[in-house]
Amino acid sequence: MADLVLLHGPPASGKLTIANEISKLVKARVFHNHLTLDVAKSLINFGDPGFWDLVYDLRLLSLRAYFEHGNDIAVTTWCYEEPDDIELFKQYKRIASATNARVLPVFLRCELSNLESRAANTHRLEMEKLSDKERLREVVLAKNYCAIPDELCITVDSNTETPESNAQRIVDRFRL
Repeated sequence: MADLVLLHGPPASGKLTIANEISKLVKARVFHNHLTLDVAKSLINFGDPGFWDLVYDLRLLSLRAYFEHGNDIAVTTWCYEEPDDIELFKQYKRIASATNARVLPVFLRCELSNLESRAANTHRLEMEKLSDKERLREVVLAKNYCAIPDELCITVDSNTETPESNAQRIVDRFRL
């Protein structure tokens, strides 16, 4: 059976870092959100009409294939926000339940000051992630990044806990 750990939180909260730590612990596949963003940006300018539809379609197509053919653990990352993304999450759950798989949401709580301090790190710049501190502040204050309303959702603190300890907590909590 396939399990999908869904790490979500604001930009710079440590989603990919924790995903990579989970991968080290349980040899999980990492399907981070910038994979689909990069494909979409190669075809349509970021934010132009049709861009986000393409991103969501790519994610659904990819996860459908994973749930139908995968038999291991995968970790995905997402800047989930309410109310815009709840329907997409419900689609993830429907696809998973059709194959008796689990979607395991984990919210990464992180203070704005910590997000800002991480904004311009080298890794974020290399991956063309949001790295301007002022723009990050604007985005975080304008969006409602929150825990997914799901009975399986847990919250980890990426302010004070290390990525390694958060990864271990997630692995232990979901018995991966």
